[in-house]
Amino acid sequence: MSVPHPTTFEATVIAELPQQLFRLEIPADGNAVITAGLSAEVRRLGALLRTGQRVLVRRASRDPGRGIITGLCAR
Repeated sequence: MSVPHPTTFEATVIAELPQQLFRLEIPADGNAVITAGLSAEVRRLGALLRTGQRVLVRRASRDPGRGIITGLCAR
């Protein structure tokens, strides 16, 4: 049985991929790496993400290696 993950957590952008996808590192999960896209609200707001930036992520329910970026972390 897998360990349940929190619904929203912080991650760091480590790479920008084609088609508005990003590779993220999750330090709270043993430096796990997932691929995430932008939520509709983040796209609408026109947020620009760069390598090294902290973001809020929601993990996909059916694929633990995917997620959705739901916002930016306050510094």
